[in-house]
Amino acid sequence: MFDVNDPADLAALKSEVNTDPIGMGYDPVGATQQLLMLLNDPANNVGGETAGRPFDKWSILDALDPTEFDDPQTQGGAAEYVAILIDSAIDEDIEALAPYKSKFESMFHANSATRIALNAQTKALSRAEVLFGIDTEISRSDWFAARDS
Repeated sequence: MFDVNDPADLAALKSEVNTDPIGMGYDPVGATQQLLMLLNDPANNVGGETAGRPFDKWSILDALDPTEFDDPQTQGGAAEYVAILIDSAIDEDIEALAPYKSKFESMFHANSATRIALNAQTKALSRAEVLFGIDTEISRSDWFAARDS
């Protein structure tokens, strides 16, 4: 994560914007809002980097192949377990609770459409996330601190 109190992070952000190493189109003296959009919006990242998608109710719903509930190789209780996961993970990322993902995956055979889809999911990264870690967002004050460092 970006730390505005870390001189190395300030230097890295300042260097990123001033040298524009991958051709993001930064304008260090231009509109701050435009610069922040380039840094923080994954759609603007010309590098196209991705990371594994967090394990949450949306990733479960996107991956789930309902026809596999009746598959003899699927562990009993899969439908109930999925309902519990979805209900308990309202809008929370449950990635930190890795056993839930493992348990969910274990309910489907190794080559099931659900497991394959779940493990193939990715999310696009912003340039800030590539540089400083997932869920990093550079604020106006972060940029001013880096620019003036």
